[in-house]
Order: sequence, then C-alpha cells, then structure tokens
Amino acid sequence: MSQKRILCFGDSNTWGYAPGMNGIPRYDEENRWTSLLQKKLGDAYNIIEFGLCGCTSGFANKVHCVNANGRDLYPSTLFASLPVDIVIIMLGTNDLKTELGWKSGDTAKNLDLLISATHTIAPGTRIILATPIILQKGIETDAEFDETAIEKSILCAKETAELARKRNIPLFDTNQFVHELGADGCHFTSSSHKVFSEAMADFLLHIDD
Repeated sequence: MSQKRILCFGDSNTWGYAPGMNGIPRYDEENRWTSLLQKKLGDAYNIIEFGLCGCTSGFANKVHCVNANGRDLYPSTLFASLPVDIVIIMLGTNDLKTELGWKSGDTAKNLDLLISATHTIAPGTRIILATPIILQKGIETDAEFDETAIEKSILCAKETAELARKRNIPLFDTNQFVHELGADGCHFTSSSHKVFSEAMADFLLHIDD
C-alpha cells in the first residue's frame, strides 16, 4: 500500500521554535508537532516538514529573514514535494509584524493565492487551512509587534476560517486546541505541540466522516 504524503507548510510554529531559550532553539523530534504527527499516523503516512521562522503568507519580511515570503516559496516547495496527497497550510502570524502594515483581508488574500497555486501545480492535492494562533500577553515584549497585534491576530484567524468556508476547504481550528503559548505570547510550548499533533491526527483520520 502506498503512503499518503502530507506537506506541512508553515512558520516557526511548524518549524518547532522553542520559546524561552537563547539563539534559535528548535524542539526535537520527540516534541515537534510534525514529528509527533508522523508517529501518531504511522507508516501509512509520510509527513513532509516545511516550517520556516519568519515565514509570511505573502509579505517580504525585512527584519531577520532574507527569503521568508510564503507566496514565493510555496509553489517551488509544493512542486519539490510531489506527489502530495494533502497540504496543511498554517500562516498569518508573521504577517502581523508592525513593519508589514497588515490590514484586514491581507492574509486571506495571500492564502487564496496559495490555494490557487495548489490547484494549478497539483490539482489532486487536498488542502487543509489551519488558523494562525491567536497571540497572547507577552507579545508586547517583541519589538517586531505592536499593541494591536493580539486584536489583529483574532481577526486574522477569523478571516482564515471565512476563506476556508468560501473555498469549501477543510479548516483546522488551531485555537480550539492550543491555549498554552510560551512567555513570548507567540510560540507553542512542548505540551501545545503534543495537543496540536493529537488533534491534527484525529482530524486527518476522520476528515471524510
């Protein structure tokens, strides 16, 4: 029996950034949701990780990342990963950085372009949109975000859900399951990676029920 190939395309919460540590720390395979998802789904599935710190849905992030524009990266990443049965896209958090001047509708517009790119490159690939995390207290300590970030993240998650309904695409509501973030108010804790992976595995196994 052939494996089902699942591409996970996202930002630092897909890459596995571990908050509260020095440098650019990454959770290992025992703690990262993509690796945990692989273990939960087993050999019938092949999880392809593409998480990039700073990745946006379609903005040029100028502060730390040279090439973290998801709209530019996604088509080649998808093509390089073929064949892909399912792609999980979770983006939007980095769009809210102050320098990018995010406005209502921006993330949904960019995600809509990624959906269209999927239909062009891999028409048979099923798309799942995962809502970006709603930011929490602590994000104000990050100089890249301002005092409007939490409010904007709520709207960004809502607009992602609306896009999924409009496009008739399955939606995974991240914020239904992930409630604990690091002290930075942005990144999954180890326990949140575990919760996310368990919920995502159940979602994938029952998506057609």
